[in-house]
Amino acid sequence: MILLIIIRGDIIVGCEFTTSFAGRLIEVLGYGFDYQKVDQYLSSCYSAEKINETTRVLYQRLLAKISDLGLTLAAHSDQATTFDCEFFERKIYDELTKYPENKKILPEDIWDSFSDFFRKGLTNPASKLFINHAEFKPALSEIIRIVHEAGGIVMLAHPFQYKFTDTESFLDNIYEENDFDGVECFYTTFSRKQTEYLVNFAKKRNLLISGGSDYHGTNKKQHELGIGRGNLAIRKDILTDWKINYYKEEIR
Repeated sequence: MILLIIIRGDIIVGCEFTTSFAGRLIEVLGYGFDYQKVDQYLSSCYSAEKINETTRVLYQRLLAKISDLGLTLAAHSDQATTFDCEFFERKIYDELTKYPENKKILPEDIWDSFSDFFRKGLTNPASKLFINHAEFKPALSEIIRIVHEAGGIVMLAHPFQYKFTDTESFLDNIYEENDFDGVECFYTTFSRKQTEYLVNFAKKRNLLISGGSDYHGTNKKQHELGIGRGNLAIRKDILTDWKINYYKEEIR
């Protein structure tokens, strides 16, 4: 979904893209691009038919994993023909957590929240519940190219939110192999130490700095618009170097 975002009183185009790098699922944030060009690309890659088929494959993979592990789950049909935009994984997580025995069968560190279930389980190659979402997402380099060609900038979104065990080395690898413009350093779940690490990472490499609450409506608990969990104090001066002029005048 392409959104209009307010920065320093200006309205610009923005979008969060789910993508893949080194076989892992990550997100990037694009700002200030020609939305018509990017929308044309997204429409070709993410038609309703493709999304429905991809979701069906992942849904069936997850049911198969659950069955193989012997986890208790209320009956789910794998014959469904359509899927809505809501994470189907959330409904399955809610069901699985109703049964205490599931935590004994699969004693992985994935049960505390849906975020843990998704990040540490379903999208983590080391987990027994891994179903490889990244297989169906465009490569990070491709998204960066599309946004740059459309006149925008690209930020790596909330690096510590992926809950990798090797975030620091993963960041180094991304930087060495990709031409992104900045990093989201301020985020609602980050500790002060994590934010400081990312700010230093960005400054050392002359990258732009961004921040956000990751507000997605009421489906994300404790993610309030603009303030996150009340802990966001994003300095306005980090936007000084953002060279975003595309569509400002047109949107006004």
